[in-house]
Amino acid sequence: MTHYLIAGAGGMLGTALQTVLTTRGVPFDAPGEAAFDITDAEAVGAQVRGFAGALAPGVRGVLVNAAAYTNVEQAEDHPDVAFAVNEHGARLLAEAARDAGLGFVHISTDFVFDGTKVGGYTEYDEPAPLSIYGMSKLAGEHAVHAAYAYALIVRTAWVFGENGANFPTKILDLAERMPTLKVVTDEIGSPTYTIDLAEGIIGLVEARAHGIYHLAGAGSCSRFELAQAVLELAGMDNAIEPVLAAQLPARAARPANSVLDCAKAAALGVTMPPWRDALGRFIAERPGQAAS
Repeated sequence: MTHYLIAGAGGMLGTALQTVLTTRGVPFDAPGEAAFDITDAEAVGAQVRGFAGALAPGVRGVLVNAAAYTNVEQAEDHPDVAFAVNEHGARLLAEAARDAGLGFVHISTDFVFDGTKVGGYTEYDEPAPLSIYGMSKLAGEHAVHAAYAYALIVRTAWVFGENGANFPTKILDLAERMPTLKVVTDEIGSPTYTIDLAEGIIGLVEARAHGIYHLAGAGSCSRFELAQAVLELAGMDNAIEPVLAAQLPARAARPANSVLDCAKAAALGVTMPPWRDALGRFIAERPGQAAS
């Protein structure tokens, strides 16, 4: 039996982990952010020691860091906050998990890459982040690895799910207000449903994986194609105007190619469903939405 402790329980992935673990009948603790501020060494230590001390004999404890500073644009103006959460907080959690004898899972991102590769990125490709957010997440990976050699680092991409800001939800919200949407055609990635990501993380934990693994929805698409699928599955007929990323200037640079190769996880028997299937399930389960 495994008992999970979730940092960032109120976010998209934290919410999905609780849903999946509940369905599976697996015990977990999910403290609120006020009680589990990952940038506060005392709070981290108290939570992790309390959790580890309460584990029944023979039960494996695993801490999952689903907490992160993910506002890519604001990170450019507030790098201190991004690094405090994504590097310092990750280090505190890894050290606490190591010292308490817990397994540790840290979630990272496609933004550690520059997006210039042709084809999917593997775990062996050299990171080269373009943004403060990407730099802070890569620094977090390094901090975790330095603190805990047996940590599991899971990189994912284009995440969507309940309880957080994400691209499909943004498209649906805009479509309620605007007859025509402008969406970029020159960014491609692997959309990932948090429910599937949570299942994949649990699968890797059960396989006793450590090191870096990629987990993202199977297949790939452009932002434009993803928006088309969102509207189609939601039964909406808004027009979509294709534009280039350069035509929609942003503070933070984003990788043009965010596709992640997940063959390493697949070799352990952990696979992700096709992104369109996942998107259909997400839209069908949204309040007030129904798949067409």
